[in-house]
Amino acid sequence: MSSEAVIMSGRLMKNNQKYIIRHISSQDVADVYELHKVILANLRPGQECFIHHKKMSDFQRMVDNPDNLFIGTFVDGKLVGYASANFVNENNIDDVLPDFALDYEPNRIAVLEQASVNPEYRGNNLASIMNSVRQKVAYQQYHKKYAVTMVDIKNFYSYRNGFRNGMCITQATVDPDDGGHVIYMAKEIGKEVNFNVVQIPQELSYAEMDIENVSRLIEQGYVARGYDDSRQKVLFNKTNDFKYKNKTLRLESNLMYAAGQYDRNFI
Repeated sequence: MSSEAVIMSGRLMKNNQKYIIRHISSQDVADVYELHKVILANLRPGQECFIHHKKMSDFQRMVDNPDNLFIGTFVDGKLVGYASANFVNENNIDDVLPDFALDYEPNRIAVLEQASVNPEYRGNNLASIMNSVRQKVAYQQYHKKYAVTMVDIKNFYSYRNGFRNGMCITQATVDPDDGGHVIYMAKEIGKEVNFNVVQIPQELSYAEMDIENVSRLIEQGYVARGYDDSRQKVLFNKTNDFKYKNKTLRLESNLMYAAGQYDRNFI
């Protein structure tokens, strides 16, 4: 399929301008890099860890890599947002998704990576829309079954986009690449999670979202399924829909890692 083919189109919520979403091509890489710099320049204090800095060559490699899905949102021919997905396999899953605990077939996973929108166009739900588009294309064209994303544990903007697309927080851990505290959000594409409605829901305030608190709830069978921004709460419900490779050991190791109680080289 041509990289210029339109995947979807719509109208911006704020001013009704038409936008299209299509695959990013080599001709777009310079524009992606310029937008990337704009987004980095507009990060607020404390948000520096939300986005990995990239070079123009990094974006070109994403375009050239057949295991990457790279899409952009355009308004009147101007790139206003971009998002990518990485398709992993048994050989690289531990590098891309370190310590990932769910029992998912690696070659059926689409890893949803950074979704970025020009600050001038925020408030149009574009990040969430691109999240949905990535899942749809990964499922229909690449036959992926699961969507997974890793985000900073304090990046509540990414939480919202994941929750809106049916993803749940299923794990909290430490990223060995940079020592950052992160959460995994996951879902089976095209399938809604079945929650145990008779169980009492739990919630954590935004300030309480850390590896220890999240892991304790997950160990009890909870996952985070949504948020209440007015009260600054993340909402948890019980479910049996997520199968863990070794749940107890994995969650205990996450807590020990966060506390600095062991050396990852000995895992």
